[in-house]
Formats: sequence, structure tokens, C-alpha cells
Amino acid sequence: MVSRWRKLVAIQDRIEKQIVLHADLDRVWAAIADSRQFGAWFGAEFDGPFVLGQTTHGRIVPTSVDAEVAAMQEPHRGSDLNLDIVAIEPHTRFAFRWAASPDTDVQTTVTFTLRPHEDGVVLIITEEGFDELPETVRQSTREGNEGGWEAQTSLIARYVAADS
Repeated sequence: MVSRWRKLVAIQDRIEKQIVLHADLDRVWAAIADSRQFGAWFGAEFDGPFVLGQTTHGRIVPTSVDAEVAAMQEPHRGSDLNLDIVAIEPHTRFAFRWAASPDTDVQTTVTFTLRPHEDGVVLIITEEGFDELPETVRQSTREGNEGGWEAQTSLIARYVAADS
């Protein structure tokens, strides 16, 4: 029974989304690792590039990819979005830590992993570390981010397909 409980905890601590992007690896990598391109589809603007070991400061701005999602982001315009860059492995993996909830400074880790696929690139997005969040915000943050990453997979798919 203990092993089942540990597995359940691990599942609750992690979000994972996968999508096949119909674009070449260079295009997908640029959309993830270039702060300007990342911001365009994600809905943010950053003060500089993503640099390993540094914090890239930014703020929420509505995405340029989807008007409906942009309207949902509009009330959050100007909210701080700071990413501590923890991995940049060209064409393979990009990861950062961020405050997953505005109600705490505790950070989760978001990782973008790329794998070649016959139809383009498989993008796997994971977010881990929800168990470290205060119990008062843990479930709502995880549920909100689960839906957020679902929307973001659609945004990046549209973004990379537009220039392919």
C-alpha cells in the first residue's frame, strides 16, 4: 500500500503535457529558448534573453497567437513573471523555476523536452514541485496550471505552425 501512496503523491506533484508540433526542430527550439519568441506565444515580455544560471525578469502581456486566450490574460497584464533558468540544452531541453502561484514565493520547475518525430517534434512539458507549495494553495495552483499548460500547448502549436 505504501508504494501506491508514493506513486499517487508523485503524480500529484507533477503535470505533464505532450504534443506533436508540425515544425522542424530549429523552429521549435527557437520558440522555447528565445525569450522574445517564448513571450509571443506564452503571453509575456522579458527584459532580456534566457541565460543559464540567471533570472530573466518579465511581465504578463496577452499572447499574440489567440485573441480568446489574450482576453483571458488581459486582467493579469503587467504581473511579474520571473524565470530562473536552470537548463539550456540546445534542441533537447530547456527548464526554469518560477513562482507557480502569486500567493507564495515557493517555486516549481518547468521543463520543455524535445524529441524528433516523423511528423515534426514531440514537445513534453512538465511542471514539478507542487508538494512544496503551502497546502492552502497547492491544489488550486496545480489545477490552474494543469489547465494553463493545456492552453499553452495549443498556443505553441499555432505559433510554430504559423511560420513553418
